[in-house]
Amino acid sequence: MRNPIEWWRTRQALNFFVTGNYARSRRMWEKLQKKRPDAQGIRHNIALTYIGEEDYEAAEPLLLAEIEDYGDYYPRVKALADVYYAWGKREEAHRRYREAQGSEDAAEEESQIVRRRIEMTSSDEEYEAVLDSLAASRKGNELLAAEKWESALGAFTEAVRLDPTNIQALNNIGTIELNYKRDPKRAAATFRRALSWSPLPWLKRNLEQAERAQAQQKAEVR
Repeated sequence: MRNPIEWWRTRQALNFFVTGNYARSRRMWEKLQKKRPDAQGIRHNIALTYIGEEDYEAAEPLLLAEIEDYGDYYPRVKALADVYYAWGKREEAHRRYREAQGSEDAAEEESQIVRRRIEMTSSDEEYEAVLDSLAASRKGNELLAAEKWESALGAFTEAVRLDPTNIQALNNIGTIELNYKRDPKRAAATFRRALSWSPLPWLKRNLEQAERAQAQQKAEVR
């Protein structure tokens, strides 16, 4: 029977991650790691918290260690490819996405984003749009922190125009549409667009929030 404390810490770690509290999620995973240092997947989950914070230098060795110890499992290779993609390391990203695409356990629901990112990392010319998209996203985040919603929306929209697979930018657009524009219908459509690239749990959670707000808005009109 599983240790109830470990079960609780795992649930807490996952919940903190989904709500974007990456530091607290990581602390929970690290406590589990101390109890079970050889447990498969814990380093992977710690790496995901670093990716959420855009600390790619910290995430890379954890994912490489998981691959070295446990093999080229699709989620590990895909996560490592995503690290290199956002980190500006085009050639490494291209190689890892190709590995992910050829994996026996490749996720069908992510085949479209992997294929598109292979194309976008195929040359320096193609990747230039990705770098510009990342720069637009960083600008959008600065504007978001300053509560300049319209300007932030414009920056994230430009980021998605440059790189349609920029899921974080799509999520931020949806968040602005939901919380600032008060347009849950449009926000839900944006979150669905992001989910068409990857079925990420935090995107599903945001879509559910938008759908609830849309239902409430309809009820108030009646």
